Amino acid sequence: MRTIDLATAIGGAAGQGIATPGNILARILVQRGLHVNVYDAYQSIIRGGHIFLTLRTSD
Repeated sequence: MRTIDLATAIGGAAGQGIATPGNILARILVQRGLHVNVYDAYQSIIRGGHIFLTLRTSD
């Protein structure tokens, strides 16, 4: 039996819509029956600051 364990990070500047693709990917993985943990790191809420989204999934 194969075990799935995947960690993905998406980063960019504030205002680029970093959370949207992360949320879409998380919903797709949940619909596939996987467990998902998403962490949003907002280091700066000023437009142009860095934002990171980390997504971890496993079965």
